Amino acid sequence: MHTLDRTLESVKSRLEQAQLAGHIYQHNAHLLILQEPLNDDGSILNNFVQHEHTADQIGLQYGLRLSDNHFDFLIGVTHSNQDRSYEIGAGNLKADQKAFNLLYAFYNYPKAFYLVSLPMTASSAQLEHAIETQLFNQPQLAFLNTAIKTNPMGQQVNWMKAFILQQALDMKVRIQTCLL
Repeated sequence: MHTLDRTLESVKSRLEQAQLAGHIYQHNAHLLILQEPLNDDGSILNNFVQHEHTADQIGLQYGLRLSDNHFDFLIGVTHSNQDRSYEIGAGNLKADQKAFNLLYAFYNYPKAFYLVSLPMTASSAQLEHAIETQLFNQPQLAFLNTAIKTNPMGQQVNWMKAFILQQALDMKVRIQTCLL
């Protein structure tokens, strides 16, 4: 998605008109974050997924970064659980990570923050590869491999990974569509 004819402000305006989020936060001259993401019908998007046995929770946020005349799609991922022995504070985030708000962790305590980045023009296969390599391969997220359910066809499905992939793909497509 070329930006020669686009400014971050015009993109922010288009995202707001498309009602993709309750608020679009401009962190700096290069970064927009969709806070309180919305579904197509205007209802609040479910951006949390929790493991049924370990109570580990993943929270998702989305953003755009203008870099070298193109946009990168960003997925801010918070890992939380009920272990109070360690909690990451917003002050521990580095660089562009600071744009993502950790305060949405409800009853759990944020333990880690991951930032997945890929070109906005990436295909769905490239999105899946980026999430697999930048997120699912993190040793601290090994619990994702144990979130398995049986679908109606009797197949074992890694449902948390599928949820994360589908939510990210849906939001990426919605952002791309609004910027066309």
